[in-house]
Amino acid sequence: MKKTLAIIALAAPAIAGTATVAPAPAPTPTPAPVVSPWAVELGVGYNKAARNVFKEYTDQKKVNTWSWDITGVYNLDDNNALTLRLGYAYGNRQMWGDGRVITNTWSLMPGYRYTYALDDQWSLFAGANVGIVNWAWKDKGFCHESGWGFGYSAELGVSYAICPQWNVFAAYQFSGNTANPTYQPYEAATKEQNFHGVRIGVGYTF
Repeated sequence: MKKTLAIIALAAPAIAGTATVAPAPAPTPTPAPVVSPWAVELGVGYNKAARNVFKEYTDQKKVNTWSWDITGVYNLDDNNALTLRLGYAYGNRQMWGDGRVITNTWSLMPGYRYTYALDDQWSLFAGANVGIVNWAWKDKGFCHESGWGFGYSAELGVSYAICPQWNVFAAYQFSGNTANPTYQPYEAATKEQNFHGVRIGVGYTF
């Protein structure tokens, strides 16, 4: 018993001087960055007309157009998105002698888009839009008519991410509308128009 007490007495200073090591705290996980589902695109395009403007005249030319659009994008997930596009297209072509036909087209079309990422920068996308269109034409200095109709477009393209917020894109686009305003005094009936075109632009994610 005396020996045991002596050993404890000798070991006590050593035990008292031993520092207690606390376990290291677990690292706090870094929260994932918040990605906004909202994006906007600005696009320009050139559209080659597939049909003549008027039904009755044989010596006429097709009127190609230049187009501009702003498209709002709401990404449902990495692949699926809803879109809303406001667009304008302008055409101007000499038709008969000094006669020149000018066309103006306004459209508002909601739509859907599917995107497939090839890697961190390149993506393929396909989309379609349907909505309302106002198409107007005039023979410069002579007559002017406009009408409302159903509008549609489908596109297939590729996009390249410059950085997390900005991207550039290019797409083939088929578009058209059912508006066919008629100049009544001469029964100058128009055809429903459709186009094969190219659309390029820039997109920004908020």
